[in-house]
Amino acid sequence: MATTRKKTQARKESPAHKRTSARAPERKAAPATSEPDEESEGSERRGSTRPDEMPPEVLEFIQAIDEYKRVNRRPFPTWSEVLEIVKTLGYQR
Repeated sequence: MATTRKKTQARKESPAHKRTSARAPERKAAPATSEPDEESEGSERRGSTRPDEMPPEVLEFIQAIDEYKRVNRRPFPTWSEVLEIVKTLGYQR
């Protein structure tokens, strides 16, 4: 039991422990504005997460990404892979 206490105490006093337990610097919140942005007023991007509130194009994109991730066992596709998915949906530059 004495060795367990010594190990715990040594771990608490080690420099590595102090580095990992240091708090991240506080971030200041953005100041609140009383007037809404002109850009966000007419924007279709509302941040809705319910499928019945999403435009059909967004739902189609999400489903294509999900299918790609499932078929290829890739939880996080690269941007190049996302571009290929978008092209398969008919996007042309």
